[in-house]
Amino acid sequence: MGYDRRPGKFRRLGSAVGTGAMVVVLFIVFIFAVQWFRAPKEELEEVLVSSIVDVLTPDPISEAVLKAIDTESKEATLHWISTGELLGEAERGVKDDRYYFEAELSLPEIDRDVHYYQVWLIRKLPYDFFSLGEMVTNDDGAFMIEWVAGDDDVDYFEYTGIVITVNQYDGTSDPIVKRVEGEFGN
Repeated sequence: MGYDRRPGKFRRLGSAVGTGAMVVVLFIVFIFAVQWFRAPKEELEEVLVSSIVDVLTPDPISEAVLKAIDTESKEATLHWISTGELLGEAERGVKDDRYYFEAELSLPEIDRDVHYYQVWLIRKLPYDFFSLGEMVTNDDGAFMIEWVAGDDDVDYFEYTGIVITVNQYDGTSDPIVKRVEGEFGN
C-alpha cells in the first residue's frame, strides 16, 4: 500500500538513478576516447617508388576510360544541346602534314554586329580546351569553320569533344551560351 500512496516519488527517484547511470557511462566512454586520442599512433610506412614509370602506369579503371575516348575517328555529329536535334557533322584529319578541322552547319542567324559563333575543341583526359575561332558564313548562308593547326607538338586527335558557343564582340571573351556539342566517335 505504501507504493500506491506516493507513486510520483518512486518515478522521480528511478528517473534520477537512470540519468546518473547514463552520466557515469558517458564519462567512462569520454575517458577512454581521450586516452585513445592521446595514444601514439603507428608510424605510416613510407612507400618508395623505384621509377616514375611505376607511377604513370595506368590502372585498369584509367585504361577503360582511355579506351572509351576515340582518338581515331575522323567524323563527329553535332546536335543542339537543348533539343538533341542533329545539325550536321564536323570532320578532322591530316592535310599536308597538318591537323585540320572543318564544320559547316545551318545555325540560326544572329546579330552579326554584336554576336558570333565560336568553336571549341575539348580534351577529356587531362581536361583541356581551346578555341578554333569564329565561324563565318559561306555563300549559301551556312556557318562554317576551316582550321589548320600551326603547332606540330600538340596531338590534336586527343581533343575529341566539340562545343559551339555564342559570344559577344565587346566585353569578355568568355562564351555567353553553349548551343551545340558533338564528339568524335559518337
